[in-house]
Amino acid sequence: MRLSALAAKEIRRIGEDIKRDKPQAAVAFVAQLLQRCESVANAPEGYGLKPQYGSAVRGVTVSPYVILYRIRAADILILSVRHGARRPVALK
Repeated sequence: MRLSALAAKEIRRIGEDIKRDKPQAAVAFVAQLLQRCESVANAPEGYGLKPQYGSAVRGVTVSPYVILYRIRAADILILSVRHGARRPVALK
């Protein structure tokens, strides 16, 4: 599993947003996001396709966020971590 630069930035931003109100919760939630990113490698095809985000993009929910990824020959690329209420945008 590899995080794209965008996904790493989004996870940091999520942690910073939560940290303003609940510092301990921020650490725990970021850890939960990263753990779920890692666990995708155990069953990458076990999560549904998300065609609204682009070709061969799959997603797994860690409420209220969606971890979007693509299965590649060498690894799993985490493309983005987006709030589920945000409008979908195509990922490259």
